[in-house]
Amino acid sequence: MQGIGSFHDGLMVKGFMSPAFVLLLCLFIDLVGFGIILPILPFIVQSFGGGEMTGGLLFGIYAGMAALSGPLWGRLSDRIGRKRALMMTLFGAGISYVVLGLAHSLLMVFIARALSGAMAGNVGVVMAAMADLTPNEGRTKAMSMIGVSFGLGFAAGPGLAALVASFAGADALALSAFAAAALSFTASILALTRLPSDSARHDPAHADSNRPDSSRHDDEQIIRSRRFLDFLRGPEKGLLMLQFVIASAAQSMIFAMSGFWANAVWGWNERQVGFLMMSVGLVVAFLQAFVVARLADRYGEIRTYMIALSASITGCIMVLTLPQHLIAVLIAFPLMMGGLTLYFPVLNSLVSQRNAAHVQGAALGLANGFSAIGRVIGPTLGGGLMMLYGPKAPFFAAMGFTSLGVLWAIREIRRVPRAPSPPRRRSRKTGL
Repeated sequence: MQGIGSFHDGLMVKGFMSPAFVLLLCLFIDLVGFGIILPILPFIVQSFGGGEMTGGLLFGIYAGMAALSGPLWGRLSDRIGRKRALMMTLFGAGISYVVLGLAHSLLMVFIARALSGAMAGNVGVVMAAMADLTPNEGRTKAMSMIGVSFGLGFAAGPGLAALVASFAGADALALSAFAAAALSFTASILALTRLPSDSARHDPAHADSNRPDSSRHDDEQIIRSRRFLDFLRGPEKGLLMLQFVIASAAQSMIFAMSGFWANAVWGWNERQVGFLMMSVGLVVAFLQAFVVARLADRYGEIRTYMIALSASITGCIMVLTLPQHLIAVLIAFPLMMGGLTLYFPVLNSLVSQRNAAHVQGAALGLANGFSAIGRVIGPTLGGGLMMLYGPKAPFFAAMGFTSLGVLWAIREIRRVPRAPSPPRRRSRKTGL
């Protein structure tokens, strides 16, 4: 079996099927499958007699299982290797979509989404693998490339869902689910055949040489004892992890309620909602590919995070004040979602920089778990608020969450002087 060093060397080999490209391609394929389901879920809920609260719970149970499994998948990838963990999550996701395609009741839909959430650790595993392969100065760019995969997946998936809804009619759910399953199985096979073998990251040579021996020993004790909450020791680490809850709660609330909002305000169906989400995904992919790394290089991660949250707040204000203006809506939703998705590479870059290399799978897995907690809170709270107070309520709540994030960013800017940006030519050595 090859060590992690050979996996690192593989990234440096530029080519169509370099390990970094394969990692991103696997994630993209899986996210296309995930994105196929999203625009249709609100209307499936309505077809079984459910409403906004039921829809919020359906999104929330997926995130809840992801919250429980995220740190475990991260730690497992540290022990058995990124490749094996990635293959397991992708194959499990395919099984969950098969169950969804066979669903004949709302209960089966909930079971399928719970299983899918339990397999959501592939994102954390890919993040850990990319962190393994990049130096600190290229970390934000690496995470932004994962964000590009997210954006493209969320663009292609809802677009395919819209096409399926246009032609499949009553069979749209089953066909969409089976298509998603096929994509996840394909990604699993791709990981099996195209990724080099890697081993657990226990070699002390891969630890961060800038961290003292006592710090590395503490992190090793965290892994051995499974005390994941020790990553939260101190206000700086704890508040950083809290940002994953805040940002993902706002993001998932808007995302989960978008279909219900569009149906209530504009009378849109799954086809129109699919195209709306496709436009959001395209904007997200553009921002991740061409904007986030440049912003981070110029202004630093914290200021980039504050800019992203401010953009989302602006989009919320547009929806709240101009809900009947189509142009405003088409601008506001990409602005809201695009702004919030910028948190993904920025915060994960900070986590990877503030933890030793040999425990980054656990740290990023825990961060993914905190994001999942926010994704439980967001849809559940958003569904309840919309049911009780109408379509505008979730957007007011999302603004509240993002405002908390802005306050943290201001605190961090005052606490930590901005370090000089590294030369961009150094990050190109990553091959990303």
